[in-house]
Amino acid sequence: MFTQPELLPIARLLAEAGVTDLVFNGYSHAAVLRHNRWSAVESGFESEEQLAKAAKFLVSMGGKQIDLAHPFASANLDKLRVHAMLASAVNRQTHLSIRVHASRDLALSQWLGVNQISQAQTQQLRHVLDSRESFLISGSAGAGKTTLLRALLSEKSSERVITIEDTAELQLLSRDSVSLVAREPNVEGRGEITLNQLLIESLRMRPDRIVIGEVRSAELITLLQASSSGHSAAATIHATSIEQVSARIESIATASLFEPQQITRLAKSTIAWLIHVSSQASRRCLEIRRNV
Repeated sequence: MFTQPELLPIARLLAEAGVTDLVFNGYSHAAVLRHNRWSAVESGFESEEQLAKAAKFLVSMGGKQIDLAHPFASANLDKLRVHAMLASAVNRQTHLSIRVHASRDLALSQWLGVNQISQAQTQQLRHVLDSRESFLISGSAGAGKTTLLRALLSEKSSERVITIEDTAELQLLSRDSVSLVAREPNVEGRGEITLNQLLIESLRMRPDRIVIGEVRSAELITLLQASSSGHSAAATIHATSIEQVSARIESIATASLFEPQQITRLAKSTIAWLIHVSSQASRRCLEIRRNV
């Protein structure tokens, strides 16, 4: 994976079978996530300076910059999503978090084949797609929201799907799909392109379906408004249960200075389906519900 000497400890840990996440809390403590279970491992770094150098190297490979003036950054490297935070006034140690994107995602039929979802759920999900109605996929971090969303969108390879993300994780293979990626401001605070700006632009691009990798702020409101005007929309949202989705929408509305009850009503009238995914050991549990 990596051949640079600075990155060999990271390469060694990522090469282990089943690793989906790798974190460093300072140079002396590392942990890997396998099958949704964390376990401590030897970090391979001998000093804070070595870990900081590796973090800077990874971030620079993703076209980003990190230093004491701007001590944290995120970057996307092929099949890795990296977040780094240098030791600074914010924290005493360097923290590095690495998420490994699946090298081969399962298609919806394959989810059924490995008993991740039932035949009835497969049929229901295909009905959701065929209806062209808008839907949200909820779940906690690492539950498989993006993986499920990609599997669903891959079922409709003939559609013009426009994906909008902070980092390009969906990476649809269809020639008709368009990937738009937000941009952080530069060191002078200029050049930022937000998810909300990209969403507004996407409405002018004749989409069959608009997809936001994850809604966290005002882009949710714009997505709901787009859906209310007839656009087919989809997104993921952080929530610990399908019942919590409404409260999460209210929280986003409040933070975005919108009237929460009004936005909740808009969501109920525009988002037809709620799909919640959770993970238990190596299995996924799915709940599909009409948003009423």
